[in-house]
Amino acid sequence: MEKVKVGLVRTTDPYEGVRRLVSLLPLQLKITGASVLVKPNLCSPFRPEDVASNTHPDVVGAVVRWLREEGAKKVLVGDEPVWGLRSRFAHEKSGVQAVVKREGGRLIHFDEEARVVKKVPHGRVFDTLSLPKVLDEVDLLVNVPKMKVNMMCQATLAIKNLLGLIPFQQRKKFHRGMDLAYGLVDIAKLVQPQLSIIDAIFALEGMSAHTGSAKRLDLMIGSLVPLAADIVGSRIMGFNPMEIVTTQLALKDKMGLEKLDQIEIVGEPVESFVTTFDRPFPRLVHPSPNVEVFPGGICPGCAGRIPKIPPKVDPAKRYAVVLGRRVNLNRIKEFDEIWCFGDCGIEEGRRIVKRHPALKAKIKNVAGCPPLEWWAEHTLKAELVERGWWSQDAMGK
Repeated sequence: MEKVKVGLVRTTDPYEGVRRLVSLLPLQLKITGASVLVKPNLCSPFRPEDVASNTHPDVVGAVVRWLREEGAKKVLVGDEPVWGLRSRFAHEKSGVQAVVKREGGRLIHFDEEARVVKKVPHGRVFDTLSLPKVLDEVDLLVNVPKMKVNMMCQATLAIKNLLGLIPFQQRKKFHRGMDLAYGLVDIAKLVQPQLSIIDAIFALEGMSAHTGSAKRLDLMIGSLVPLAADIVGSRIMGFNPMEIVTTQLALKDKMGLEKLDQIEIVGEPVESFVTTFDRPFPRLVHPSPNVEVFPGGICPGCAGRIPKIPPKVDPAKRYAVVLGRRVNLNRIKEFDEIWCFGDCGIEEGRRIVKRHPALKAKIKNVAGCPPLEWWAEHTLKAELVERGWWSQDAMGK
């Protein structure tokens, strides 16, 4: 079976690095006269000196410059950020807007663009997906993700980067644990980049994907097959590639590869980059002594939010936080407030009230699976307001 090449380039200069990387790959792309969409990870308004959560503006600029030098007629760059932020705002604040303009590309904003609804073949999470119409109007798609760890799907690499193609309202419905990996592979069935270039000059480890610490690797990874890039990237990050659920699913669905040993590394040896990334860890124990968690099966969509439930803690009160179903109710009457978090917690709250009707007045329900709107309003809003990101310009609010 023919090998799939994955290129590794050691560099601190993305403009030089992109040229060397593409020279290693069997590119058979007709770039001259083509319209190209570049899809980086522009998930937030953070500048690279703040948090290394976005594809670095100069990596984006290097890809745009290379495409223009190869004769591309039009180079578009687009993504949609997190937290309901406007793309236009995030692109400007992150520094990407100025670099793309300088290199002769044009930013587009997926949250302002026309969309088309497409059927997912054999979808596991989605029957249909809303995708930017521009995907049907360009000749080539170049995927330019950032290398990061991720609490819900272990690693953010080429396949994960496709998440930004679907609108925030659609993606949040399954952003709650391993559901995410299944949804990502549904997207990858519909959207198949012709080239993926992973920015790992500075990667992100720790409590990412939007916080954490920069990890310098001086590395760029490239492949014509996103799955192959992910397999090599995850190995470099210290994972067994089969830990990554998107990799398991994409191999099962034969998305460019069927086995791990079909990959051929070109350029630098992979062993010279392999390291161990600090992983995000769930904080499942509330830090306040007067708040106790009653678990009944906690999925990652709620697990990461435990330290902020409830948003304000009165030291004179005792709080119970109910997550999941079939919790131990023997001590539930001891508490002043009972926070039933997420749709599973609310269902369990009904069982509590059925058994102890007098506790109904103590119940505080937070709906959602996961309850992202409540979370944004009660925990993220203060920080976003302080940064000037919760405003008409930033969020349309």
